[in-house]
Formats: sequence, structure tokens, C-alpha cells
Amino acid sequence: MIDPMANLDPAAPAGPEMDAAGGGDANQEVFDMNAYRSNFRKVDTIRSFMGIASGCVAGVCGLTGLSGLVCFIVLHIVVNLSLLAFKMNFDLHSYSRESMFAFLTADLQKCGMSFMLFWTLFYGLVYLF
Repeated sequence: MIDPMANLDPAAPAGPEMDAAGGGDANQEVFDMNAYRSNFRKVDTIRSFMGIASGCVAGVCGLTGLSGLVCFIVLHIVVNLSLLAFKMNFDLHSYSRESMFAFLTADLQKCGMSFMLFWTLFYGLVYLF
């Protein structure tokens, strides 16, 4: 299946016979949307779990106010850097078309809501009851 974002002509011959006279550009990138969706789902699952786990950690440690927020932001960036280092080998553009900043700060609001829920739950369970 030809990716519509790659601007490849489906009538053009595929393979090594494509040259400057054949109408194809050898340096043109093809981006597989199915692989992108699969990668995005896996990263989204890891980030969601990170929000829950870091909320539990912040609640059990008794962090309040800005220290809890700093804990969340630091852990979010650490988890994203770990994904980038161990799963992507620092080659973000092979897996996504996002910039580095967009990758590191993606899903902050969604993960932040899970973080707040579990942060207050575990803080209440450990220190109030």
C-alpha cells in the first residue's frame, strides 16, 4: 500500500529501475501509518501507567504543593527520555514525526489527571486515614 503522504505515484515502477528519468526520487521517505499508530498506542500506554505510578509515589512520599508537581514533571520527562534511549535508540524520527520537545511534553494534561487522582488518593490513604 502506498502512503498518500509520501507523494509517490502508484503508476511509477517500484524498485531499482526508478531513476531520475523514471519519475521517482530515491531519497523520498515513505511513512507507514499503521506502524505509527501501533507505536503511538504503546507509548500512550506507558505514559498513562507512568502517570498512575508517579501519583502513587508522590502520595506515599507525602509530597504536597509544588513539590508534587515538580515530581510529576521530572518523572514524565525521565520516562520519555527512557523510551527514547532504550526503545528508540535516540532515533525519534524513525518512529515519529514529532519534534523532540513535542515528544517530551506530549500527553502532559492526560497523564496529569491520572497523576492528580492517584496522588490525592494515596496521600489520603497514607496520611489522613
